[in-house]
Amino acid sequence: MTCYGTGELGSESGPERCPDCGGAGYLPSPGILIEWRSRDIERAYETQASGARDDIHWLAAELRKARSALLSIYALSAEGDDTELKQAIRFEANRVLGTFPIETVAQEDAE
Repeated sequence: MTCYGTGELGSESGPERCPDCGGAGYLPSPGILIEWRSRDIERAYETQASGARDDIHWLAAELRKARSALLSIYALSAEGDDTELKQAIRFEANRVLGTFPIETVAQEDAE
């Protein structure tokens, strides 16, 4: 289901906030979507008596730590003189984080 940019979905009890966009009418950044999905997964396993609940909590914590470290690496690579290595580091960090859109350059434009 999607709200098609309105932020609301119709239901039997009237309009409800869209679960995809949180009522904003547009999708949030990839980092927010990943956090929302991580929390959904943690909630789904919260009532599990097995070790799966603890494993999910551990995995979500590791995911958050890794994303935070990658964001710090991105920020540090943006400081000081801009070198080819720093550009490559920022590109790879952004590719994973999805903070900024990546534009592809046509082959003839690159020459």
